[in-house]
Amino acid sequence: MKSYMIAFAPPVLLALLLAMIFWLPKHNELLDSAISPDLPLGATLSSWYGEKQQESKVERQALAADTIFSKARYDHRLGMLPSIHASIVYSGDDMNSSIHRPERCLPSQGHYNILGAPSIIEIPSGRELRFTRLSSSSVVKRKNGENARINHITYYVFIGHSNVCSNHMGRTLQDILDRILLGTVQRWAYLQVGTYWSAEFGISKEASEANLRALISEILPQVVDWDSISDSPFNRL
Repeated sequence: MKSYMIAFAPPVLLALLLAMIFWLPKHNELLDSAISPDLPLGATLSSWYGEKQQESKVERQALAADTIFSKARYDHRLGMLPSIHASIVYSGDDMNSSIHRPERCLPSQGHYNILGAPSIIEIPSGRELRFTRLSSSSVVKRKNGENARINHITYYVFIGHSNVCSNHMGRTLQDILDRILLGTVQRWAYLQVGTYWSAEFGISKEASEANLRALISEILPQVVDWDSISDSPFNRL
């Protein structure tokens, strides 16, 4: 009797799994990201001036044709700190070919010793947002031809229609839950903001870090629709 039941178990299980297809919610159209694809420019920020930048040909070719880019360079009005570069990559219909992580592209830009860790940034409203903070290094040429090392600080986060994820695994898990349980698909955008510091050029890590975090906390309220972001525990991943 037991062997008889074991023989029929696989086809019965398969039939149940196939039947679940009819019970699962149907997928609707993509739900737009809660972040605007446009970064603030000009003198719209208190201490920085933003200037639009064009994505490179390599960036454009690496991602899907319907990917939307928004890139800007921010310079502190006092002119004593290095520029900050920010970008928003707004995914097209196929998110797998539109969204990536800096860990994948920074090595091709000459970065090495890339280390990542979660980091919290608070915005003026008191809301906290978890980013992934990356530290890395690269080598540049001095005017005299000698090599010099500079150290980079990069923050990034994924923002969907109602969820925020600080890492690729969290975003993937949220996507799976959305599709299986809710029948929805969020359009994700990817915000990356970075700068550098170098003892050799007299730029302190502390000053660059503080400048970077202050800019991020001022940009976020201007580009994110916080009313759309849920209080889901997955927003802390």
